[in-house]
Amino acid sequence: MGAQKIWYVEAVGHTNEVIAAELPAENASRGILCQDGVKRDFWQCDYRFITRLLKSETAEHLEFKVFYREGKFGPVRPWPFLYKWRMTIATALKNSAVKKGSDVKAPR
Repeated sequence: MGAQKIWYVEAVGHTNEVIAAELPAENASRGILCQDGVKRDFWQCDYRFITRLLKSETAEHLEFKVFYREGKFGPVRPWPFLYKWRMTIATALKNSAVKKGSDVKAPR
């Protein structure tokens, strides 16, 4: 099992005020260095809070990005699976996300 993830939200615009009303001030962090070398201001939260933000994102016009850190001292990275949607096999083949079994060459 991997290290426990620590979740962060980078809020844009009025989303920062919405989050500030829901989370304690101790969860606010300024100038955290990310893996890409950029320092960002974050709100530390759990993943349940992120799912609540996602559910109200369109209704309340929220803008945010989700980041995570594995373990206490791991690099802070963007969470790439936030907006991944399921796709059909036909769409996956069309987008080259998967290959047909006949297109794969067996190793010799």
